[in-house]
Amino acid sequence: MVCVEEDGEKSCQPETVLSNAGQVPVTFGCTAPWEIFTVEIRKRLECETKPCQHAVIPEDSEPLFQFNRTFHWCLRAPVRMTFHVAFSNTGLTQIRPLDTCPDGHTYNLVALESTKNVHLGSFCASGTITGVQILNGGKVVLTVLGRKKLEPQAFDVYWGDDIKSLAVVNVKLPKGQSSQEFFSANYPSSFPDDDLMTWSFDVPRFHDTTVKFLQHSEPHCRKKEPAVVYEQNGQRVVRKLSDAQLTGEQGSFTVTLLNCEMDVVRSRAEALGLMLQFRVSAIRTGSEVLCQVDFTQENSLSLRIAKKTTDSTCNLKLEGVSQNSVIVPPGKKSTLSFKNCPEEDLLLTVNKTIACKRLEDCPHSPVPLTVPALERCLPESLKTIHWNLLAPEHGTVELWAYSGTLHQSLPGQECNGSVEFRVSEADGTPIGEFCPTGVISKILVHGNITVTASPRREPFLSETFQTFFKVFFTEEIRETYIFMIKPERDTPSLLASPGWPGGMKPYSTASWITHFPEKLDAHLTFTKVSQPKCAHRHTSIQVQTLGSQEEMYSRQEDEEGDSEITIHESFYLNMSNCHPERGSFSAMWETKLKRHRRVILPIVLAVVGVLFLGSIIALVAICVVVRKKKQEMAHEVARGVYNPNGHSFLPGLPGPPKTVEDDDTHIYDYIEDTLVYGHLLRDDEDTDRYGEPVATDTYRPFNGPTTEATPLKDMTALKEHNGEGEPEVAVYRPFVTPPEATPPTAQENQNFHTRHTGVEGGEGRSTPEPLSPCSEALQVQQVPVDV
Repeated sequence: MVCVEEDGEKSCQPETVLSNAGQVPVTFGCTAPWEIFTVEIRKRLECETKPCQHAVIPEDSEPLFQFNRTFHWCLRAPVRMTFHVAFSNTGLTQIRPLDTCPDGHTYNLVALESTKNVHLGSFCASGTITGVQILNGGKVVLTVLGRKKLEPQAFDVYWGDDIKSLAVVNVKLPKGQSSQEFFSANYPSSFPDDDLMTWSFDVPRFHDTTVKFLQHSEPHCRKKEPAVVYEQNGQRVVRKLSDAQLTGEQGSFTVTLLNCEMDVVRSRAEALGLMLQFRVSAIRTGSEVLCQVDFTQENSLSLRIAKKTTDSTCNLKLEGVSQNSVIVPPGKKSTLSFKNCPEEDLLLTVNKTIACKRLEDCPHSPVPLTVPALERCLPESLKTIHWNLLAPEHGTVELWAYSGTLHQSLPGQECNGSVEFRVSEADGTPIGEFCPTGVISKILVHGNITVTASPRREPFLSETFQTFFKVFFTEEIRETYIFMIKPERDTPSLLASPGWPGGMKPYSTASWITHFPEKLDAHLTFTKVSQPKCAHRHTSIQVQTLGSQEEMYSRQEDEEGDSEITIHESFYLNMSNCHPERGSFSAMWETKLKRHRRVILPIVLAVVGVLFLGSIIALVAICVVVRKKKQEMAHEVARGVYNPNGHSFLPGLPGPPKTVEDDDTHIYDYIEDTLVYGHLLRDDEDTDRYGEPVATDTYRPFNGPTTEATPLKDMTALKEHNGEGEPEVAVYRPFVTPPEATPPTAQENQNFHTRHTGVEGGEGRSTPEPLSPCSEALQVQQVPVDV
């Protein structure tokens, strides 16, 4: 007997149900209760509305370790629906009802048909069955033998699409040779009257499949007769149980078992009913498989299929000609054939070209870079995709992250996704590897580029792969590369020069335009810089804020520079390469935003200003008294005689000597073009592509991204505009304070014209009887044994 004490009263029964076992003491009237009692743990999984999903992980209780335990998960819904029970991680293998699993864990699946429970089968937690769809609810039952530690195998339960069968068993056959047995519901008893059950087999490519009935029985029928229905590639074939079944077929298929409307009285009297045991076997085929590839609507898509090794037994043909690798051309239909070609022996490479010849004809909306849909008869071993992006003449390729931002794959911040992307120029010059989520909002490249996708973890790419990039074609830039950067506060980000760890290509230029909010400082730290020995020109690293023409940082290959810079507003970092004689030019740096600590400076300046103003007032008062005294004495001095206390100029001079402000030495007759941004010389016929005069040997450093800087005005022209000619000699000219220069705005310094787009277990157990209804409880019941 099992005894439970509640509210001071003790009751003993052959079995008990505990709704909250953790708070109720239980005692047994014997010394080894686990040999007499079993424990059932029940839980209800309910679905009211879509979507509905439960992730189930079995949990055990230490005091129950020595008992035979049975876990029930009851699937209930207020309306008729289909439950999916998915064992996608481990799979299941169906066994006979009286067999046990090697690990002592046996799963039983039960369907609720009208008011009856239908036993769908017993299973072990490893195999090719990925899941079972159950119509109108049911139960999942796990039986664990006593003194056996629970090994929790997680499974998912979710609301699925409607099915027309009692249940659908989903099976994914492995590659190579395989064989597995399956049993009808309620085996070895009769399948339900006038009902049906389906097995869906996912068969690998290039495999022959055979279905063999090992054992079957048929009932007496009132209407119709039992049969099996095969469905494959849209075709439906009905066969009797006594007919020859599927043999040597290729491709996935389904098998549906149909029962008739039985004569129940006669069938029971003769112990007859519908029962089926069958085996499905698969083996890799040696037959030839034909595949028609239609690229008539794809003028910019080509496909290359190659054997991994030359000693492969695969016979690959294009238009009937055997080859080690074939290229399926764009714009036409092609016929391929495969014989003894498993997927792991082949590699597929896709080339997709996206181009426009004139800028005005380019798409105004972004063009996504996606995996193209391929014929289903092709192998699924897609290894690499190349998107070739061809910009129009005088155009630029803009690469945007489809997810919003990118980060560069560098030591310490490597890509951790399933796919890696490499960006390179059309001639193969590497630009870098990039991944989703980071500080790079877009990449601009002067010229054509190629974006390559390849898998990192999985052996092949999938056609369901998400869109990663979108591309625009925009107006020409003078730089070779421009990277738009938006760092995040307190999150350090690494960036590196194009082609890292290799060097930038000769004479190339790059700009990183970095925007960040006010009241923050950017701390830029160069972690690695490699400088070459230049044969022509110099390398250059420069930092300037967007609203200023002054350089905050400048460094060439023969100079040492600071490794850390603090920048108080948005800026751009420029790099230009020389023609190296030996070595290479590369750099890597870290950027981190922090709130600046200059808040106290205005307060200090204000205090100093007040003290300084007080001093000035006192000094002016003293000067007024002294000057008044001097004016009283001034009338006594003759005007034509040299007076050391008056003006300090000699007679005959046209006026007082010029002060620094009046001195003409700071007025320029002209401004040398080589000191102005390269894009201001873009229309000159005698300049090269970098904006330098071809005929001179003067080195002009790269000073920033393509901008429309405010040109400096010629002072002589300014005088003429004000109605002034040459300065007259011997005429006094009063000193005029020069007008205050207006610094160019950030918008003037940055003008990028880009378009934005926007069951019970254990030994000696009998065929499972219909299981009791579910309620969330723990039940301890006595097993009828002789004690």
